Amino acid sequence: MRALTLALATALTAPTLALAEPSYHRVTGVASDDTLNVRSAPDASSADIGDLAHDATAIEVSRTDASGGWGRILWNEGNGWISMRFLAPDPQPTLGKSGLPVGLECSGTEPFWGLSLGAASARYSDIGGSDLDLNIAETLVAQGRLAWPALVSMEGPGSNGEAIVEARQCNDGMSDRDYPWQVDFILTWSGDRSFVTGCCSLPLGD
Repeated sequence: MRALTLALATALTAPTLALAEPSYHRVTGVASDDTLNVRSAPDASSADIGDLAHDATAIEVSRTDASGGWGRILWNEGNGWISMRFLAPDPQPTLGKSGLPVGLECSGTEPFWGLSLGAASARYSDIGGSDLDLNIAETLVAQGRLAWPALVSMEGPGSNGEAIVEARQCNDGMSDRDYPWQVDFILTWSGDRSFVTGCCSLPLGD
């Protein structure tokens, strides 16, 4: 009984995160000769682990803390927190009618592979030296859903691919980073068919 009480108390006092879909922002309200601090935790007194430029764009916030005042972003080999007070919405172009932002970079490990999703084309590469340019033929959102999961169909000379991407916390297994997007990718090329999984994010704008 004591153990159960302790577990409940720990759960009630532990920091919580608001479950939110990925959103995109730009820095605002920061002087041109200043930067926006990236913190190790959602607290202004926590360690300063980096800085965003005063005009940084396409900042991908995976979720906020319980107060809604801090947003979590990918930072170096882990995650960081920035004050939502200094962020403004920065809508990104999307693939078809889905909620997937153009420019998502997806990758996986064991085996290592990568997939870049542009507005009309994609590029696949892997540790074996494969480099494929594919045209995006269609993007479909799952029935009954508004933005994702989304199926991105691609085709190229002697090859085709299908990526299912959804907003879900994802870890690459090689770092402490928590990505906001998860991907399953099926590639058919030269008669071979492969199936890999991984994580995606949108790189920071200039």
